[in-house]
Amino acid sequence: MSEYIISVSKRHKNNHAGVKNGTWAIYYYDEYGKMQTKRINPLLIWYYKLRKRHRVKGVCSECGREIHFLTCWYDKKMECPFCLDEFYDEFEEY
Repeated sequence: MSEYIISVSKRHKNNHAGVKNGTWAIYYYDEYGKMQTKRINPLLIWYYKLRKRHRVKGVCSECGREIHFLTCWYDKKMECPFCLDEFYDEFEEY
């Protein structure tokens, strides 16, 4: 299961007495591209913050198309999916 975490934050919800209780939650995209939310243990906050991805716009230097990426702090490589498809199509012909 691949999930792309985009936010780690504290949700506040009023209970019947009017007191706000906060629970930690992650917001993520599931494998179908649908946005989901899930409650997490407060001890795992930093783990999920390190796995969090950022939405970045990039321009391919070869084809000049603007592409949107989800990148981590440690994985900054951005590969153009259009150029990769063309490369594999040319490679399969030989």
